[in-house]
Amino acid sequence: MKDGKFTKGVERLVDPVNVGTLHFIQSFNDLLPKGIQKKMVAASGKVTPYMGFVVEPYSSFLCFEIKDLDRARAYLPEGFQLVKTRIFEDSEPGYYCIFGCFNAHTSGFWGSRIELYLIAEDQKTGLLTWIILDHDTNTITYSPESGLKGPNASGSFNSIDYEGRLFVDFVNNDGRELKFSFEVAGGEFIGLDQRLWIEGNLSVAYGKNIGGDNDGVFSLVFDPGEFKEALRIPVKSLQIEVNSWFPGLIFEEPVEVVCFPYAQHFLSASPGISKIIKSREELDEAWQSVDFSELKVFSTRYFRNLFLLGGFLSVLSNILLITLLILK
Repeated sequence: MKDGKFTKGVERLVDPVNVGTLHFIQSFNDLLPKGIQKKMVAASGKVTPYMGFVVEPYSSFLCFEIKDLDRARAYLPEGFQLVKTRIFEDSEPGYYCIFGCFNAHTSGFWGSRIELYLIAEDQKTGLLTWIILDHDTNTITYSPESGLKGPNASGSFNSIDYEGRLFVDFVNNDGRELKFSFEVAGGEFIGLDQRLWIEGNLSVAYGKNIGGDNDGVFSLVFDPGEFKEALRIPVKSLQIEVNSWFPGLIFEEPVEVVCFPYAQHFLSASPGISKIIKSREELDEAWQSVDFSELKVFSTRYFRNLFLLGGFLSVLSNILLITLLILK
């Protein structure tokens, strides 16, 4: 697909007003039963099979070697095993645990997020897989089990200043912290290991510690050119102020630090819809064949209607209560 059609198409799937509506409705989350929320999301997904997901410039990845391999294996869902991989083409292979830190605007949320991954291999498909162990965010999230959820790390951020120093400052509601900074200008563009960054994004799953299983694997659709290379940041320029995630699981200093100084564009399947892409050839077919003229923006209509209905019923019940009191 030429002339940036994929990039433009993904961006246009992100409607700030719809995203804002979801953020507003989440504040009334306790009034909407989780089962009803799940049905509304599924209904929206039938209309819009894909959601736009844009990782904004200056996402960063801290790549640590695993210190406690037995503990790491215990977090893997059934059917996965740890596997050595490279970060860049010339990196030494190792068993990695990776922090992904980024700002994103998507069809469902807008804000900052940290995710911690183990790198494993799916024994069913043979695909290298990013296993999400946990996440912190300053914005809303959605899962079938919990429904719409508010931030678990309000006030946290991922930003860069005019001198080119990137700051990640996250503290979640339970006190867990990750704070670090580095100079982006010190980085050098190096070719990325294609199996890790391309194949790995075709197979993403959740760790056993947060309810993951082999049936929860999902693929992202993207132009693989966005993972051709990235900035290798000298580890010596990294300043980690504090890291209290999973103490003892990883070594204290990362082996590699990766930074993408450009935006990356993905199509993510809407909740309840899943299609696994198993090869680079299938990925090329998927991203090049998308007809964005046929894709609709993820709709919040079902949420808005139920919210209005709930408000109407609340007003009606108050009127009936007042009427009964008057009649007494």
